[in-house]
Amino acid sequence: MTALLQVEGLCVSVAHPGNSDPVSLLRDVRFALSPGETVGVLGASGSGKTTLALALMGLLPRDFTATGAVHFDGHELLSLSEGARRSLRARRISIVFQEPLTALNPRQRIGAQVAEVARAHGERNATRAHRLAVEMLSRTGLDDADERAHRFPHEVSGGERQRALLAMALLLDPALLIADEPTSALDVTVQAQVLQLLRAQQRERGMALLLVSHDLGVIATTCARTIVLHEGHVIEDTPTRQLLAAPEQPQSRALVDAVRPPEPAP
Repeated sequence: MTALLQVEGLCVSVAHPGNSDPVSLLRDVRFALSPGETVGVLGASGSGKTTLALALMGLLPRDFTATGAVHFDGHELLSLSEGARRSLRARRISIVFQEPLTALNPRQRIGAQVAEVARAHGERNATRAHRLAVEMLSRTGLDDADERAHRFPHEVSGGERQRALLAMALLLDPALLIADEPTSALDVTVQAQVLQLLRAQQRERGMALLLVSHDLGVIATTCARTIVLHEGHVIEDTPTRQLLAAPEQPQSRALVDAVRPPEPAP
């Protein structure tokens, strides 16, 4: 099967004032993702997970430099103009960020923020855009979506805010969804609901899912394959079941051991 996403030798660095050499954040990252595939990106804090997600989306800060090649859906993303990248975002490749309270605009109602995605991509009728937004909020599990669409982010729960972000990301039926720590700010019960929703939406749409997390427990319940990042390097790219049974690298082993139940006391 032809890869939907092919990352080849991706490097990301950032220049710091006073330092003669830029600091490397990602080094020679290589992996592929097929249509409909579910892949986890696992790593401790500072391993480069979010940097990778932002690089794929073309959302790196201005002082970051990305080199290598990122082929997606017939496009080489790193060489595209910002306008071309913007036309792909939400329509073909989309992202859900980890903290919905900061990712959402606190001064704008939830429904308006979802509808804005449709308006930005050509829907000129405000009423139709709002109707699409309410329908998508309902499909992502938001109860009383029509009423909640008129609320501000601070007026709904964390789980409902995360559903609003997911509605924004899925509105235009992307081929690839990147979920960057989508459950890290949620309690265990809501976390399970959001993961179940992600899996259901993926099956319904046939989209590929790249799930970024520091939590192997989250990835183990969702992803068939896992990429392990350590200090900006890919140190493992393996079926998740194999990673859980026999991690090859000590850093991977430490992540696996962190989710195993402790041995009972003698």
